[in-house]
Amino acid sequence: MQVGGWVLAAAVPVGFAAGFLGSLIGIGGGAGMVPLLVLLGVPVKVAAPASLLAILGTSLGGLRGLLRRGMVRWRLALLLETASGLGAALGVYIHSMAPEAVLRLLLGGLLLASAPAVVSRAEAPDRGPGGWRGSGAGRLALAWLASLAAGVVSALLGVGGGVLKVPVLVLVLGLGVKEAVATSKLMVGITALVGVVGYLASGSLYAPLGLALLAGTYTGAAVSSRLLVAMRPRRVAVIAASYYIAAGLAMLRSGLRAMGYLR
Repeated sequence: MQVGGWVLAAAVPVGFAAGFLGSLIGIGGGAGMVPLLVLLGVPVKVAAPASLLAILGTSLGGLRGLLRRGMVRWRLALLLETASGLGAALGVYIHSMAPEAVLRLLLGGLLLASAPAVVSRAEAPDRGPGGWRGSGAGRLALAWLASLAAGVVSALLGVGGGVLKVPVLVLVLGLGVKEAVATSKLMVGITALVGVVGYLASGSLYAPLGLALLAGTYTGAAVSSRLLVAMRPRRVAVIAASYYIAAGLAMLRSGLRAMGYLR
């Protein structure tokens, strides 16, 4: 599918906004990019693969500085990404068979479900760098299964899966909010990379759109990562949750219209 030049031009600021917000709250930003691209007339099956490529920018932008500060629990991230990578591969396979309307409904449901999780995460106490409740095998197993589901959601809907990963890191494993955001930043990039490789192999990735988004997400993430250390996340989380609710309702309405239930 060819995308108009004006859509490619609009993709850069869309990517910047998604990368800026996504880096602040530990998500890939696909939950912001895909709905906006759909509203611009891009089908979900084109927007989702392009969004995954752009999520690499959200992950990489400013990541080195967070690693230097010790905010990224990279060993834990690699462990959980064994599950997310497997889930992403499964999501790519399911994506090729899923109808457009169903994908819109799923995306809308994900956005609405993530809104309270984002706000509740902002209110969680920051335990500071260091310990996490990972000594229990049960907690790790639960986190691994949740990461598997996040990987499926990531590839299927073109989101980074951070809306699922950050609450798991905080509520299940006990990381502080900032640690969870920084660790999720690395995780969503790994998950997205698996999905991008799958879409490249299947010929489903429209590279010009993905690269335009990538230019924006990398820049936005690099800027916002500098704010993460000092900024209180609650205000940003409330803004993000408000967007999720509005965009989720819009996607549900779009999906129901595509299925003929609404006019």
